[in-house]
Amino acid sequence: MPPFFAIWRSCLGSLFCFSLCLAVVFAREDSPKPVASAPDKSPATDLDRKIIKEIQDHSEVQPNLTYISDVIGSRMTGSENLKKANQWAAEKFKAYGLENVQLEPWEIPAAWERGFVHMKLVEPDNGRHITAAARAWTPGTKGRVTGEVVVVEATKPEELDTYKGRFKNAIVILSPPSTITPILEIGKPRPPSAPRRPPFQGGGMAIRQQVMELAQKEGAACVLTDSSKPHGLLNMTGSWRVGDRAGAVEPLPSLFVTHDHYSLLYRLASRKDAPPTKVEVEIVNKNIPGPITVYNTVGEIRGSEKPDEFVVIGAHIDSWDLGQGTTDNGTGTTVVLESARAIAKLAKQGIRPKRTIRFALFSGEEQGLFGSKEYVKKHKSEMPKTSMALVHDTGTGRVTEIPLQGFNSAKTVLDPELAILKELKVEVVVGTQGGTDHLSFATEGVPGFAFHQDPAEYYLTHHTQSDTLDKARWPDLIQGSQVMSITAMRVANLPEMLPRQRETPPRTPDGKGGNPKGAKKGENAPKAGDAKTGALKKDGEKPSEGK
Repeated sequence: MPPFFAIWRSCLGSLFCFSLCLAVVFAREDSPKPVASAPDKSPATDLDRKIIKEIQDHSEVQPNLTYISDVIGSRMTGSENLKKANQWAAEKFKAYGLENVQLEPWEIPAAWERGFVHMKLVEPDNGRHITAAARAWTPGTKGRVTGEVVVVEATKPEELDTYKGRFKNAIVILSPPSTITPILEIGKPRPPSAPRRPPFQGGGMAIRQQVMELAQKEGAACVLTDSSKPHGLLNMTGSWRVGDRAGAVEPLPSLFVTHDHYSLLYRLASRKDAPPTKVEVEIVNKNIPGPITVYNTVGEIRGSEKPDEFVVIGAHIDSWDLGQGTTDNGTGTTVVLESARAIAKLAKQGIRPKRTIRFALFSGEEQGLFGSKEYVKKHKSEMPKTSMALVHDTGTGRVTEIPLQGFNSAKTVLDPELAILKELKVEVVVGTQGGTDHLSFATEGVPGFAFHQDPAEYYLTHHTQSDTLDKARWPDLIQGSQVMSITAMRVANLPEMLPRQRETPPRTPDGKGGNPKGAKKGENAPKAGDAKTGALKKDGEKPSEGK
């Protein structure tokens, strides 16, 4: 090709490309541009962000949880430690600027102090010591006793005849070892196809009661319960007997035994053609006759427009005594304290909620929600004027959902009001949470909610000797404090109280719906996966002895 034509064709190509680029540029300029959504600049959202920043930058969650775990320690209802915690929390409320701070008294029929358990396998004599802990509010043995391990397999009353005469000094086992949930599955929903745990040896509670009466009559040493947790973890529950005072104890000593040791005793005692399995046991506990005065710690920030209407946010401050009571429920206690601090700081700046926000730390939750029931009784006249009760009580994990506990009509109100919580990865959902203090309010028709949270080992460690400060997740507790504070302020500032119409959702396989079988509406439903006794059964059912 001649050079002239080559140069000419090259110029034409460059001109074509330049024209094409101009066309694209002008086309883009002429095309409509997407309109960026303007950020929400409403005063309410500004307040939400102010709360988030205040708690993020100035949180006192860590020092407070460290103090209640390390310095005060476990907080059994009726104990001096619990009284110290009540008083400490009251002083914190006052220091933060809350008004009307009170220790509201109520009574229990008896207190109880743990002593020690000695338990050793003597036949076969292999030197094995058994790890066990006395069930709360049960008595000790009359000194050191050696007796046979008796596995009761009766399923009908007439089958008990074969056990008569066998219970003197016996260590009684009523059920096979539990099926333990694998560590990685703890806290996950139970699949619909999973079988439910059968009743006691197939015979139900009636025959269990007959066995206990026979064992007590013949002088059994104690009855054993599988802790139903892995890796040598114990478990704990128990309560005073309603109506008792000086004698508020169970008639037969009762022990939780670690799953591995319970299984060992069950296997040995179930052998055929082998010498009887024998155990040496001594249990020392102390029953403290009542009545004993205990307290709920309560404070408030008075509303600016509707001070006689209320939003209650709370947690239980009592705990079991095997560990430090960090995640059950020092975490909830410190989230409530942090919410009180942040909202009180706003009040000092002239930003008060329209309704009164009351902060309540209940005692006696672990024995059956007694403290919150007493609060509801004491404040009965305020229940029709209480818009919401919101509770934090499933450990250190971040809040994931606010289940509506059957008050589903509140969703249309809360979804737009709490839109900012989506930034914290929290949703308002139709669902339930059982086994904690919001139920005392829901029974009275108050919209009572308890957070769903990331399990964060809660169902593994709570009620055990491993409920300790090292389990705390500080960022998650800060998030929980932000969620609780924003929700409290938003509901307190609503034009009207939350709607109170209530449905009873059907029970779902994961335990998050309805009420437990046989329970009346509003009674203690189990927390998803553990029934608040801490049992980690593969089928999600609580032990027959649970509260």
